[in-house]
Amino acid sequence: MNKILILTTDNCEACAIAKRNINIAIMQTSCEIEVDTKDWHEEDKQFIKRQKVSDFPTVFYLINDVIVNKTVGTYPPAVYLRWIDMYFKK
Repeated sequence: MNKILILTTDNCEACAIAKRNINIAIMQTSCEIEVDTKDWHEEDKQFIKRQKVSDFPTVFYLINDVIVNKTVGTYPPAVYLRWIDMYFKK
C-alpha cells in the first residue's frame, strides 16, 4: 500500500500549502495513495526522534509501511508528482 504521511505543526501555513499541493499531485496520478496528516504531537515520540524530525512540514512516502523517501518543506505540485512517480509507480 502506498501512503504519504504529512507531519505538521499548529498554524503552519507551509504545512497547509504542502497538503494542498500533495492532493493536487495525487489527482494527477493513477496511483492509489492514502494520505495521512498528523500534528507532530500526535505521532509516536520515538518515531519523531528516529526520523530526526525538526522542521515542518515533514513528508514521508511509505510503501507497505516502509519509508522510501522523506522530504522537509513545501514544494510545487509537479515536484510531489515526480516523487510519486519515482517511488509509487512500478
